[in-house]
Amino acid sequence: MKYLSIIAICLLCMSCNSKQKEAKNGIIETNQLTLTESSVETIDQLMINAENLVGKQVNISGLVNHVCAHSGKRCILKNSTGRLSIRVEATGSLEGFDKEIAGQVIKVSGILREKRMDIASIDEWEAEVKTKHDAEEGGEHCSSEMASIKEMRDWMKEKNKDYYAIYYVDGNSYEVVE
Repeated sequence: MKYLSIIAICLLCMSCNSKQKEAKNGIIETNQLTLTESSVETIDQLMINAENLVGKQVNISGLVNHVCAHSGKRCILKNSTGRLSIRVEATGSLEGFDKEIAGQVIKVSGILREKRMDIASIDEWEAEVKTKHDAEEGGEHCSSEMASIKEMRDWMKEKNKDYYAIYYVDGNSYEVVE
């Protein structure tokens, strides 16, 4: 039984090596992979494992909620409930996003990045919001900012972190889902 396991592992390794050889011979072009339905994750799926995917190639799909009106170099994707979103930056050969894609579902390929917001920054933001609210400038806007701050603090407590992680994608390519 032990030998069958060893043989199975050897066969698996050999099949992986043959795919690598095919790629080296140009049969499989890893740099030119097209987005396939099986390789695309939703924003929800991505966020479950985001911490482990930072710096790696990801393929995600989502509804374009916003495209930067000035440069088109940034868009915001939302999940199906509208509760989660992720920013996508146009990088590399991707010059920007067409403004007409707002409201459409797109597939994006790129590298997942992380920006960390430390406790001091969150405390500073909270103090600014409270000052604005005390000066009666805030209203509903202040309450939504305070809710965001609370969500950040709750996330940090739940994950036992001393920072809040903000994930975004350096997009290499995108396509509209028909």
